[in-house]
Amino acid sequence: MGALTRIFVWTAALAVVEMHAGDQSIGIQYNISPLPLESPPRETFLERYKVAFDRRLEDQFADRLHPFNVMNWSVDLADRGYDQFQERISSAARNAISKSVVHGFREAAVDLPIMLWLEDRQDFLADFLRNSVGNVGEERVAPLDVSYRLAERSWWKTLSENEDVRFGIRPFSTSPYTFLSRAIRDALSLPLPHGLAFDIGTSYQFGRKRDEERLVIKIEKEFKSGGIVHVGFEAREGAAVFAGLAFPW
Repeated sequence: MGALTRIFVWTAALAVVEMHAGDQSIGIQYNISPLPLESPPRETFLERYKVAFDRRLEDQFADRLHPFNVMNWSVDLADRGYDQFQERISSAARNAISKSVVHGFREAAVDLPIMLWLEDRQDFLADFLRNSVGNVGEERVAPLDVSYRLAERSWWKTLSENEDVRFGIRPFSTSPYTFLSRAIRDALSLPLPHGLAFDIGTSYQFGRKRDEERLVIKIEKEFKSGGIVHVGFEAREGAAVFAGLAFPW
């Protein structure tokens, strides 16, 4: 076989190999299709409950065993034995645990499939049910209580940051009620210093005596170090004042 013939044979063989490889490459690219990406599985009810329970347990203990509450108990039980003071603390801890169980179930329930299905079709009704079942922090709001409530401050702070409307109903409370909450900013021309909160609560019952009318003013100042100054004043027959100062150790 001459040199020219060898070159022709090698060139033809190389061309066949490249064409075959090209066909395989095309076949591979054509046959391999991308697999559909599966969305990660949603958390189960128990998983959501555990997260909500842990969060609410921490909030409940911080709220019920706040230094201002302990100070108030010391004043109320000053003329009684230490056993009653200790029982007050134990009762607050038991209530914190029981409330955390209930609130954990309620917050885990707002993400049930039926709620998500309803959210895609009826936003207003879904928001109403979600706020009525969840949003447990709103239940600690007490505008007519002169004392300090950590959960109440957290509720208003969250509402102010989100700038949305919360509305719902609490039919299973000992005193059933409806609520509508909205944070309003830039409505006052008087600027407030950072960390200062000013609350006003009032009530009037028609057909009752004037001594049933109440007006409560609360002023709180939160420092960057974590300290809190609280002053509450109740104006009615037999006025009441509550003042406290707390700093972290």
